[in-house]
Amino acid sequence: MKKKRRRGWVYVRNGLAILLILCIGWSVFSTIMTAYEQGTYHPPGERVEVDGKKMHVYSKGTGDETIVLMSGLGTAAPVLDFAPLIDELSKKHRVVVVEPFGYGWSDLAETDRTVENIVREMRAALSKADIQGPYILMPHSVSGIYSMYYSNHYPEEVKAVIGIDPTLPEALDYFNESPPSMPGFLKYVAPSGIGRLALMIDSRNFLPEAGEGTYSKENLD
Repeated sequence: MKKKRRRGWVYVRNGLAILLILCIGWSVFSTIMTAYEQGTYHPPGERVEVDGKKMHVYSKGTGDETIVLMSGLGTAAPVLDFAPLIDELSKKHRVVVVEPFGYGWSDLAETDRTVENIVREMRAALSKADIQGPYILMPHSVSGIYSMYYSNHYPEEVKAVIGIDPTLPEALDYFNESPPSMPGFLKYVAPSGIGRLALMIDSRNFLPEAGEGTYSKENLD
């Protein structure tokens, strides 16, 4: 009986050891691939310095109006996500996307992600990229709140606000909902390589839902 228990423990121990080795190996592989991808997929715009960090600013087109597209919460790469809209709007206007800290090709932020900080950083990035206002702000989702703060505090810089299904401050009260929160453990998803594994297993669930040809193959890659 003791031998069976000892043998069972050995199997469990060895299984856990193998699992740990696989997890560490995958994490190392994912880290190497991330470094490779960062060197392969270069930012299409320019990275300007804000508070000692780099923010990615992309601009396309010319015209009398400057439209600033503002992304929703958790959009991995706003410049790529907005690509079809940028292509159409830039035919007659100048279209700009400022990727907030933590998004796309922008660095991670060390400051709190408050509305005040996000708007201040956006204004600084636009200034550093020499993109002058007044702007037409075009916010999607949570950026509706940022656009309202922007237009209320700096009205001389905002010509208009055009919402793309924007979130408004009264939304939570209207729907009787609590503010959404993200579990703390999610910050380990990328470093652990779990995010990459999920993408490799089923990438379609992580790509925008759009008809064939809407996004270029390069952008989808």
